[in-house]
Amino acid sequence: MLSGKRRPQTPLTPSHEHYLRAIWEVRERLGYARQTDVARQLGVSHATVSVGLRPLEERGLIAHDSHRFLTLTDRGEHLAREVHHRFSVVRRFLRDVLGISDDRAEREACLLEHDISEVTAGRLVDLIRLLHEDLVLRASLQERLSHYHRSCSPGDECSTCGLSCLTPAPQG
Repeated sequence: MLSGKRRPQTPLTPSHEHYLRAIWEVRERLGYARQTDVARQLGVSHATVSVGLRPLEERGLIAHDSHRFLTLTDRGEHLAREVHHRFSVVRRFLRDVLGISDDRAEREACLLEHDISEVTAGRLVDLIRLLHEDLVLRASLQERLSHYHRSCSPGDECSTCGLSCLTPAPQG
């Protein structure tokens, strides 16, 4: 590496974001976070957490306090809160607007939280708030969506995406 030049930092991976969110959520719930608590939250081994946290520590996003509890630096907390926000918004949209089950909404929000932009998350919040505030609109949307089933079939050109429909309409 040339003197005086710094290599640009690569973006956080979804795994890194999961660790940050888990630390933040555990600290919010318990008031502290140990590696074992984070491992339990993520459903992984203590050793996996130990290895997974190393890059976050190297980036200055996490640290350990005098009791060896995990702490988030200011930047780490900011990033963790952003990820938690995106996760919460997507989960609520899936569950409350689309009617997806709690378990599925949780799993799928966990996948989507990494790729959704701040702008899109903001518009989802706007839609969620609009439906929360406008009870007539919410009731109408829920009623119409509960009975709506697209009528495309494999081979038909979709007017929405312009491709042949790959997802058959639900039977019912």
